[in-house]
Amino acid sequence: MAFEGDFTVKVPKSKKILISGGLAVGGPQTHVTILCEILKSKGADVTIAAAATNWDALSLNTLRAKGVRIIVPPFGFGRLSFLGKAVSIWGWPLLMNRSFDVVYCIGEGRMHLVAKRYCALGGHCIYHEIVDCPVRESLGHRVAASMTEIIGNSNEVTRKLKTLLPDIPVKTIPFLTSREASDTEVSRVRKSPTRDLNVAFLGRLVDHKRPAQLIDLWSERTNCSVLRLSKLHFYGGDCGSGYKDVLVQKVKHRGLIDRVSFHGEYNHAQLSEVLEHVDLVVLPSLFEGLPLVLVEAMARGIPVVATSAGGTAELGLDNEDVIITEGTDWSAFEVGLLKMISMIRCEKIDCNRLRKWTEDRYGFSTVSKQWESALLNTSTSFGSGQSFAEGQSYST
Repeated sequence: MAFEGDFTVKVPKSKKILISGGLAVGGPQTHVTILCEILKSKGADVTIAAAATNWDALSLNTLRAKGVRIIVPPFGFGRLSFLGKAVSIWGWPLLMNRSFDVVYCIGEGRMHLVAKRYCALGGHCIYHEIVDCPVRESLGHRVAASMTEIIGNSNEVTRKLKTLLPDIPVKTIPFLTSREASDTEVSRVRKSPTRDLNVAFLGRLVDHKRPAQLIDLWSERTNCSVLRLSKLHFYGGDCGSGYKDVLVQKVKHRGLIDRVSFHGEYNHAQLSEVLEHVDLVVLPSLFEGLPLVLVEAMARGIPVVATSAGGTAELGLDNEDVIITEGTDWSAFEVGLLKMISMIRCEKIDCNRLRKWTEDRYGFSTVSKQWESALLNTSTSFGSGQSFAEGQSYST
């Protein structure tokens, strides 16, 4: 028996998402990895296109095994980065076409202007500012101004972006954190208040985060009763810059080998194990976006001391279990660090209170829904009818 008409069941088309950039270690790597996992779980077709990466092979292959297409040349950041850009400009047209519903551009980068070429008509180009609002007429300003929507990592950055680009919808969504960071109550074993405390710096070893000044502090305060029983641990690499070797030599020269340790690079999968041995996380940075490693630590009930660079200031709002010092003044940071160590020794830190504060604002269940909405239901999420239209500039 035959039936007239079309009774074909129409399956909703999978969203095609292009992630431009983001293949730098640290917070961006954690965020992009989790974001890809979320998008794939919702049936999205995900491609990452980058001109360079310093991710390890395991991290790249793990995402590929989950169905994420990664297009990146075999050149890292640094001297040969220009080759990566050249290869990408030549190779991307052979590997991609103008078919992506959303092009998500993370962090500042000229290659975002190239990635825009692959956004379908009616699609969305989203710029994610992960540090601070770009200066007017800068590359970052130019890139952001060419997008249909913008995301800021912190409320302060979002406020500045709205002033700079009032005609483009902007919203705040923090970096994603891992689900395991905040799923359970914290049960940290009480230890003797006279034992050595493990103070950790986690992230890239770069000058603006001031790891050298931390070493100086441990050297200069040898007679300080608060610091004398505290050990400083560095987790992270220098991305081949050689800065780690400089820091190691400083430690040897100051005679601090027994009090300051370097543990090398780590990936996101190792973070829980790393933080299991940490009592306090510090970040005396001169400039930041919203440091994900601080959020990850707080979600596990570990207190932090940091300068109020960028969105870091927001981590101290109504939060009595962290110390965010005013501005980037070193002396203020030093006072805050000594105060926090005393608070830990006097058992004045409530780990579960800190975990709950972090979960309510930055937890996976809350933030993942925001990212899912922003990339898979963009127009509704941003309250805009904007899309990438015929005639928009493709200039690079």
